Amino acid sequence: MANDYDSLNQYLLGLHNVEPLHIDEEHRLAELIQSGDDKALEKLVKHNLRFVVHVLKQTTAWQHGSMPIEDLISIGNEQLLIAAKRWIPKNNSRFATYAKSFILKGTRRALDNTSHMIRLPVNVCEMIKRMNYNERALGQVLGRKPKESEIATMMGITEEKISQLRAYIIREPVSLSELNENMEEDNHE
Repeated sequence: MANDYDSLNQYLLGLHNVEPLHIDEEHRLAELIQSGDDKALEKLVKHNLRFVVHVLKQTTAWQHGSMPIEDLISIGNEQLLIAAKRWIPKNNSRFATYAKSFILKGTRRALDNTSHMIRLPVNVCEMIKRMNYNERALGQVLGRKPKESEIATMMGITEEKISQLRAYIIREPVSLSELNENMEEDNHE
């Protein structure tokens, strides 16, 4: 464990020696990347690795705890690479502005995939987050806990869908051996 901590510290300290690029240099590198220059891609990514750590520190992902920090940084770096390959600069846009959404989306998806014992589809996780947000917002406006019908109306979905989303949250996993034992007991009766 101490070795992991040391390697993370060494990685973070190494990032302080790499300065961010000027906007003109970013745009020039983007043109080279579009023409297939791998050295330009490497340079753009290398000079923005510190930005990945910055974005992760601003989010709750850093303190989430269900995923090691090293893994979050790795996923953020992968998303940075994807963004660098896709970025086409317009006007005075900065690469970091474009890349931030890729980094956030990738790390959120990774956290969603590991936050439950049973992996829920991404669209279900997003709906649950939206339902929870709307429930809190409605609760503040109404001064009480909102009814499922009120939440459903606000989200534009049915009450049944709200019940189904709540069921995903409270559902406890059952082991197959336990399920098999219960079925055998039922068959013997």
